[in-house]
Formats: sequence, structure tokens, C-alpha cells
Amino acid sequence: MADFMGGLNRILEWVMRFSVINLLWIGYNLPICFFVLTLFYVNEQAGVLMTLGTIIILAPFVFFPATTAMFGVVRKWVIGEHDVPLVKSYWIYYKENYVRSLIGGVIITFFWIVLVVDFYYFSQVNIIISYLFFAGFFFLFLFTVFFFANTVHKVLTLFTSIKNSFFLSLLFPLTNILIVVISGIIIYVSLTMFTFLIPFFMGSLIAYVSFAGYNSKLLKLNGKNNEVIE
Repeated sequence: MADFMGGLNRILEWVMRFSVINLLWIGYNLPICFFVLTLFYVNEQAGVLMTLGTIIILAPFVFFPATTAMFGVVRKWVIGEHDVPLVKSYWIYYKENYVRSLIGGVIITFFWIVLVVDFYYFSQVNIIISYLFFAGFFFLFLFTVFFFANTVHKVLTLFTSIKNSFFLSLLFPLTNILIVVISGIIIYVSLTMFTFLIPFFMGSLIAYVSFAGYNSKLLKLNGKNNEVIE
């Protein structure tokens, strides 16, 4: 009975950790959440474009620093530091990495815009060619999450962090596939079956899966060559 209660207590502790960090992430993303919800109530094309434009402008200032902070806390869990002050740690990572996250967010948001616009254009011209862009979405998703992980895990220049994120997105394809597939399942289940996961677990679970994959890559690389990752 004591073992059962101990196991249950550990499960509840992890539920609490993931939910608190996810709620903090949602809270820091409230401006973007507001405009995302607004999209469901806008009918005119001009209104949709204006709302999307606002979300794009806000992303580097809001989404990227908030998500970097979430990765910072999740990093602690992955490397074995479980009992950390959640709110305090989140705020520390948010402040320390805000400028780097913002600048990196501008660059990565630009890449996402180019990819989405090209995908939309070619989907109207040639549907077969548009399918090729899914490889681009696959790669850019990995590049984005590895940028978050690099920002909180290593003290690097912005250029080096972006360079490392690029190469990590190419190495160990099986790990890459697992990250994308598990993240996709989390998003699909959250949006279509258990919507309560969105405010409580969706973001933090994806961050955990992504950083665990990132960390496993570093361990493999460091096992082969300590100089691969600066």
C-alpha cells in the first residue's frame, strides 16, 4: 500500500509540474491566444489577414521568450533536477533569454512565413509540388525546437546557436522522426479528443519530448566527438 501511495504521489507531482509550466506558458502567451481565438470569429478575408499579421508580429516578442522559458524549466527535469521552484525558474529563464529569444524569433518567424506562403502558392498551382513542402515543415519544426533547447542549454552566440540547431535538425533522423511524430500525436489528441490538454499539458509535453530528443542527440555526439557541439 505504501508503494502504491508513493507511486501515486509521484505521478501527481509530475502532473502538477507539467500543468503549472503549461499554464505559465499560456499566461505569457495571452496576447497571442486572444488573437488566435479571434480568428474563429472573423469572417472577412481582410480581417483574417490582419489578425494573422498581428500574431506574426507578436510571435518574436511573446511566443518565443515564453517558449524558451518553458524549455528552460523542462531542461531541469530532463537532466534530473526535478525539485525546482517552477514559477521562479520560469521567470529567470524568461528574463535571461528574452533578447536572444526575440532576435532568434524574428529570424525563425521569417522562415516560417516564407515556407507557409510558398506552400499556399504552390498548393494553388500544383498540388503535387506542394506536398514536397511537408519536408520543409518537418525540418523547420525541428530547427525551431532545437533553437529553444540550445538557447537554454548552452551559452552560445546567436549565430552558433542557429548553426547548431540547423545541423542537429539533420542528424539522427530516427530521433527526429520520433520527436515530430510524438509531438504531432500530442497536438492531434489535444485538438480533436481531449481539449483540456491544451491549457494544462500540450505545450509542456511537446517541450519535454523535444528537449529529451535534443539531449539524447548531444549525448550521442559527445560520445563520438566532444568537439561536435560547441
